[in-house]
Amino acid sequence: MKSLACNLSAVTILFTSGHGAADVIYSGFQNLTIPATYAGTYIDVDGGLAPSTSTFAGWDFNPFMGGVYLSNNASFQPARDGTGGMDTALNFGTATTISAAGLNFAATGSGGSMDHLGTQFTAGGGVADEYLGFELGANYGWMRVVFTNNSAGAKVLDWAYDTSGSSGAIATGNILSDGSTVTLDSTFGSFTLGSAITGGSNSVVKTGAGTVTLAGSNDYSGTTAVNVGTLLVNNTSGSGTGSGAVTVTGGILGGTGSIAGAVTLNGGTLAPGASIESLTTGELTMNAGTTFAYEMNSTVGAYAADLLVVTGGVTLNGTVQLGLTDVLGGAATRFADGTILTLINYASSLSGGFFYGETPTLLNEGDTFTAGLNTWKINYSAASGGLNALGLSSGSFINLTAIPEPGSWLALGCLVSSGMMLRSRRQQPQNT
Repeated sequence: MKSLACNLSAVTILFTSGHGAADVIYSGFQNLTIPATYAGTYIDVDGGLAPSTSTFAGWDFNPFMGGVYLSNNASFQPARDGTGGMDTALNFGTATTISAAGLNFAATGSGGSMDHLGTQFTAGGGVADEYLGFELGANYGWMRVVFTNNSAGAKVLDWAYDTSGSSGAIATGNILSDGSTVTLDSTFGSFTLGSAITGGSNSVVKTGAGTVTLAGSNDYSGTTAVNVGTLLVNNTSGSGTGSGAVTVTGGILGGTGSIAGAVTLNGGTLAPGASIESLTTGELTMNAGTTFAYEMNSTVGAYAADLLVVTGGVTLNGTVQLGLTDVLGGAATRFADGTILTLINYASSLSGGFFYGETPTLLNEGDTFTAGLNTWKINYSAASGGLNALGLSSGSFINLTAIPEPGSWLALGCLVSSGMMLRSRRQQPQNT
C-alpha cells in the first residue's frame, strides 16, 4: 500500500463560513507543465476530465506559449484588472477573498480569446503566492499556477472551487467551511493533504482511482466517505478524519494514524497500515462483501505484521473476507510454529459472525486454515496479543497462531501409533 504522494501542507483551501452548505471541490495535486508552444494545456476544471494538450469538449482554461498567454471559455473567467475579456489577469496572494464583490470579471466572457498575462505572474516568483482567482459559472475558486515568460517552470499545480455560489478565499493553513463537503479527487493522480480540514459540520468525500493521504490532524465533525480509490489516514496526532463516522462503500481505507469515529464498511477493503504498520479506529462494523486485508513479513528473525486497534467493539456481518499477504512474495519463508500474530485488538465486544477464508469458508473459533506457507489457527477472544501487539495489555485479541502442517501431524500420529503398537506387542505375555 505504498502511495505516490506530493505534500501540500503549505497550500490548502480556506472558504469563508456563513453561507449555505456547499461542496469544496479540490482537484488534487496536478503539476501540469505548460508547453512553450501554441498547443497549451486544456483543462476542464469541473468536468472531471484529464487535462489535454488538444482542444476537447468542456474545456475551461488553456495557458499556452509558456504561460505568456491564456485562453478561457465563456463559463470560466479569471479575475482581471478590468471588466474586459482582454484585460490582464490578476495575481493573488494568500487569504485573498474570491467573489463578485471587489473583483472584476468579464461581463460576457472572452469566448476563447487570448489574454496577455503581462507582469502579474512573474518569472521565479514564490510558488505559494502564485494564484489565479476565477469565476466558474456562478461559483468562485482559485488555481495555483507558476506562469513564466518561457517554458522553464510554467505549471498549473492545482485548483479548487466552492459550489455555494458565494465566495471563497485563498489561504495557507486550514480548509475551513461550515456545513460543506470537501471532495478529495485523485482521478488525475495521488496526493497528500498535509494541513488540516476543520470547521463545524464539514464532511469529506474521497473520489477518484488514486490515493489521497490525510497527514494532518483534522477536527471536522461531519462524515467521511470512501467511494473510490484509496484513503490513507497517516496523521501522527489527533484524528485524521475528525470526530465523525467513516463509511467505506468502495476502494480501500488504510493508513498509519488514528480514526476517532465509528468505521463501517459496506463494501471495499480495510487495510491497516501503509505496508507493515498499525491503524487505530473507533467502533468497527464490517458488512457482507468487504475484505480485511492483512500484511505479514515472514523474514526469519524479523517477524512483523499489520495491526488494527479498535477502541470500541467489532461486528462482522455476513461474508467478510480475511485476506493474508506475505510482503516477501515469492521469497516468503515459513513462520516458526507457535508464532502468534494479532489481527485486531478490540476494547469491548465481538458480535455478529466470523471471518471467511478462501472458497469462501467460514473460520469459526479455533479453526485451522492454510495461507502462504503456514497452517494457522484462529482465535477471536484471546487474552493477550502476538508479536506485533507488544505493549497492548487491555481488551481482547483476534490472533493467528502458526501450527505444524497437517502432514507433520499425520506423520507424528503414525509414529506415535506405530510406537504404541510395537510396545503393546512387546508387552504381550508369551504362550507356554
